[in-house]
Amino acid sequence: MNVLLAVPQENNSVQELNSFLSQNNADLYIFPEGFLDNNVLQEAIDIIKEKEKYVITGFKDLDSNGQQKALVIDNGKIVDKYTKCILTKGEKQKGKRNGEKIACVNTKFGKVGIPICYEIHFPEVARIMCLDNPVLLINIIGTGMYHNLQFEQWTSLAKARAIENEIHVIGCSHFAGKIPLAYAFDPSGRCVLLKRNEYGGFIVKIDLGKSVEKNINYLPDRLPNLFSRLAENDNMDL
Repeated sequence: MNVLLAVPQENNSVQELNSFLSQNNADLYIFPEGFLDNNVLQEAIDIIKEKEKYVITGFKDLDSNGQQKALVIDNGKIVDKYTKCILTKGEKQKGKRNGEKIACVNTKFGKVGIPICYEIHFPEVARIMCLDNPVLLINIIGTGMYHNLQFEQWTSLAKARAIENEIHVIGCSHFAGKIPLAYAFDPSGRCVLLKRNEYGGFIVKIDLGKSVEKNINYLPDRLPNLFSRLAENDNMDL
């Protein structure tokens, strides 16, 4: 299928949404973390319905103290959502609330995992999502990277998530920060799209069957009985 990764301007989401949906023909449109909020949601839903598109978008829920969510919108109907669970130190200091369950969302293409922004840094998040056999992981990002090292680290982490779970991993940010980006890695870790400092909608062709093949199939080789420390709360003051 053809997926459009949007790198839009900030603070003009309705116009940007309308523009991207009007100028391109894709099976799935991806917009970054916090792209929509409550103030523009209904207008955005009306546009998506009018254009008969399938969209996964970041959503800042102002009714829940700015919780970051991902919405799946099919022809103007919200069919599923996911709430960001792993928060940055800065988000916690601002009093943001985390989601309570790491899980995939249901789409017409199959299950999809949406690690939101910072969550791509945690292999546990992607692995838990991948226990549900998703066809795709989508990393929606709030802003671009702030320096070259962060850009290199972020895309390396996305590549690792693709390799260790044998799944397509794609992501995009706003046209903001020092290095706005869009990327896509196939289940072998091969980079099939990498854009930096570019505004626009970037089409990447995804073969969802490749995410199902699991040539190595790491999951059966796990030893969960040896991983129990990962679930312990050691109350470290980090």
